[in-house]
Amino acid sequence: MDFAIQQEPTTDVVITTVAAKLAGTTYSASPDYNEMVFLLLQQAATGGDTASMSKLGAMYASGDGVPKDYSRALVFLRRAAGRNDPLALYNLGVMYTRGYGGSPDPAQAFQCYLKASRLGQVDALCNLGYCYQNGLGCVRNLQLAFERYRAAAELGHAVARSNCGYMKELGLGTPVDIEEAFAYYRAASGGGCVEAAYNLGRLLIFSMTSHADFAAGREWLHKAGERGSGDAWNLLGCIEYKGHKMPRNYDRAREFFQKGAALGNPAATSNLGWLYQNGFGVERDMPKAIACYEEAAAKQYSGALCNLGYLLMLGQDMERDWARAAECFRAAMTLNNPTALFNLALLHLHPESEFHDEQHALALLKKAERAGVVEARDLLATMIQDRSQPHA
Repeated sequence: MDFAIQQEPTTDVVITTVAAKLAGTTYSASPDYNEMVFLLLQQAATGGDTASMSKLGAMYASGDGVPKDYSRALVFLRRAAGRNDPLALYNLGVMYTRGYGGSPDPAQAFQCYLKASRLGQVDALCNLGYCYQNGLGCVRNLQLAFERYRAAAELGHAVARSNCGYMKELGLGTPVDIEEAFAYYRAASGGGCVEAAYNLGRLLIFSMTSHADFAAGREWLHKAGERGSGDAWNLLGCIEYKGHKMPRNYDRAREFFQKGAALGNPAATSNLGWLYQNGFGVERDMPKAIACYEEAAAKQYSGALCNLGYLLMLGQDMERDWARAAECFRAAMTLNNPTALFNLALLHLHPESEFHDEQHALALLKKAERAGVVEARDLLATMIQDRSQPHA
C-alpha cells in the first residue's frame, strides 16, 4: 500500500449543463406587495383562482415573503397544475426533480416539463432538454436534448444558450462546433447566466483555437466567481496551484479555493484540504485537511473521497480503518475516479487487509490501467514479471 496515490488539484475540471431553477418567486419584492395583498392572494387561491394558486405555490417553494414550506407549495402547485397553469407545472417539475417535499420523481418531473413546454413555458423547455440529456424520467436522447435547448435558446433563454454551448463544445447530439460554442456562451453570459460566464472563461483559457485568450479567460472566471460560481473560483485556484501559463502561486491558490469553499463548492473545499495536508501556502494542518476532505466527501466529491480513503487506508494522521477506506474508494469509483480504482486494488492486495483478494485486485488494476493510471500499468508489469520468475 506504499504505492497508494492521492488526487491533487487539477485543471482537468468537469463541465456540465445546468437546469433552470424555480421560477416566478419575487412577488414580495413588488412595491405593491403587503400583508393585505397576501391575504387577498390567499382568499383568491382558496376561492379557486388558478393564478393565485400558482403564485402562492411558488412563494412557499422558495420562501418568498413567507416561510419556506414545501408541503404547502406542493398543495397549491398541484391544484394549479391540474388546471394546466404553465408556471405551476414548471415549478412542480422542479419540485419533483429536486425532491423538495418528498423523494425525487424524475418521471413526474418530465411530464410536468413536457406539459408546461407545450403551453409555451420556456424554462420548462430548457429543463426538458436537461431530462433528455440525462435520461431523467425518459429515454436518454442527446439529439432531442440539443433540439429542446436550441428551441429555448432561440426564445432568449440564457441557461439554454449556455447548455447549447456545452453540447456544441463536446459534440453531444450535434456536431462539434467551437465557433458556435463560443457564440452561445457569450450570448448566455450577456444574459446573466453564471454557468456560461464560467464556461466562457474556461474555454478562452484552454481552447486550442485562435479564440484562446488567457487574460480574457481569467477575467471571465473572476466575473463568474463574483456572481457566485464556486466552480470558477476553484478553477482559478487550480491555475495558480499548477502555474498554468503563469508562475505558481500557492497563496493565491489558497485565496481562490477559500472563496470557492465559502460558496459550498466541494472541489474547492477538497483542494483547500490538499494545501493544508501538504503545507502549500499555509502551515501544514492535518486536522483542517481532514475536515476539508470530510466536508467535500459528504457532498460526494470523488477527489475528496479518494484522498480521505488514502489517509484511512494508510493510517496517516488518523486511525487506520480499512473498511471505511474501502467504502470511500468504492463511492469514488461510482463517480468514475480512476485513482480510487488503483487504491482499492492495493487494499485488496495487502495480505493483512480484511479485503485481501488478489484476483479482484488484478481486475481493478486492469481497469485503472485502461483509465490511464500510470501506477497501475507499472504495478501490473511488475506483478507479471514476478510471476514469470522461477521459484526456488
